[in-house]
Amino acid sequence: MEKSLNKIITAILSGDDYRPFVLDTINRRFVDNVHAILVTVFEARQRNRESDWWKEELVSLLREKRDVLWFGGLNQKTAFSMEGTTKKEVCVKLGRQNLQSIQSLIDELSTESVPHIDVRIRYKGQEIKLSEGESILLVNAIAAMKLTIQGGAWSEVGKKVEKRILFTIFEMLRIPSAQYVLVFEEMVKKGLVGNREIDAIVFSDDRNQKLQIELKLLAGNPEIGDEALARGVDLFLVDRLSPMMIEEGKKKGVATIIFRGRSALKEIHDFFKGKGVTVKEPKLTGISGQVFNIGKQYDESRERVAILQKAKELLP
Repeated sequence: MEKSLNKIITAILSGDDYRPFVLDTINRRFVDNVHAILVTVFEARQRNRESDWWKEELVSLLREKRDVLWFGGLNQKTAFSMEGTTKKEVCVKLGRQNLQSIQSLIDELSTESVPHIDVRIRYKGQEIKLSEGESILLVNAIAAMKLTIQGGAWSEVGKKVEKRILFTIFEMLRIPSAQYVLVFEEMVKKGLVGNREIDAIVFSDDRNQKLQIELKLLAGNPEIGDEALARGVDLFLVDRLSPMMIEEGKKKGVATIIFRGRSALKEIHDFFKGKGVTVKEPKLTGISGQVFNIGKQYDESRERVAILQKAKELLP
């Protein structure tokens, strides 16, 4: 993901679709994890030739809870929904139960009228052959893994990219660092900011205006947009939003700027200028180079400490 961050931010600020870069990350993680799963299965089968080797080796004995879930055909969200906890012993229990359920289904369908699958794994000059039931369990484990990494990657984009985008925008507009605050969880916990969804606050030159900014990249769900507009922030930055919701925002006094277009940076500049914030015209060429150079200045751990102190000074 780290290697893709600058590409994602460049795409967003250039008005392009950033999703292909996230999908590239997902695909890389998927292939890497498929290979890791195949190695684990191969080695487990080499160690244990008993009929219940999958259940004993891959669910009961593995150390990592994530792997226990995958080989049991589950993910963390499912386990938590079923038991209200994802303790390892619970994951082992659910995994064993799920394997039994799948095996029962396989037994029911073991007729000539359905397709059959037999997987062979070749590794380091050796080969193992999985039975049909074991092959289906392997496919199920890979499917569970894909769901996990896919959801995790999209979530990671939101956590890692959104603050960096705002930092990059503020630097491109030459807003003094003493005049803005990126909002991290620590500020909410300490009661410095009431709305935990706000991503940044920019102060007008005379400090009379405290402009609250929210950024959402994954606002395809209409409810997410509705909730953001209902919070009444001053500026809502979003990748996509329906015209009807944009109009709704205007009625509520929320300025909405869509990244999916070439004019977003100019619109953000005009918004701040109209609110009494001294800003410079953004350079709309060579965005990739600007993002790369600004990105080298961004250190989230340092920002968290420095911004927390700055927030105490700036916020009432």
